[in-house]
Amino acid sequence: MEEEQLLKEMKSILLNEIPKAVKSIRLESGEMVCYISLLGTDYEPVLGYITLGIESHRKEIIEEYGIEDKYSIWNSGNMPINYQTTIEDSTFRAHQDQLAELLRGDRWEEIWAACQALRFEIAMELNSYNWGEFLPVTEDFVVFSEWEAIDVENGDLVPSIPQEKMNVLVEKGLVNEREND
Repeated sequence: MEEEQLLKEMKSILLNEIPKAVKSIRLESGEMVCYISLLGTDYEPVLGYITLGIESHRKEIIEEYGIEDKYSIWNSGNMPINYQTTIEDSTFRAHQDQLAELLRGDRWEEIWAACQALRFEIAMELNSYNWGEFLPVTEDFVVFSEWEAIDVENGDLVPSIPQEKMNVLVEKGLVNEREND
């Protein structure tokens, strides 16, 4: 199967499965979700982990590192592991394994870019969902694409977050004005 068809099928699966996966994560009483991170890796190029950013933990990170440390604020690895899940759909897993194999070849950059573009599309579409219907979310809640080398300070959040939501993040100091260009 060609990469383009694989990616198309994976998008359809993910738009259906991500909300289900998020609903399966148990929140502590009173916890508010400030983001959903969609993490891509070399071994899971489209989606490895889905992590909920918890507002109380984000506040602790800001207290410890300061509001200026955007990397720490947006690094889903700073969230407790019990707010993390994966997609278990077997078709998705098989397609992702095929893409990971392709990444081992000489077209690594091209395949990675296509997987990343898909994550951006998915995040952008998921940002239009009304997550507050089944999840306690903050007013600055967003869904975003994450990867190991993400550079939040230089605009890497922009491709996956709509402008109006970016404006809210700027107002709250969670991203810098220049990141929003």
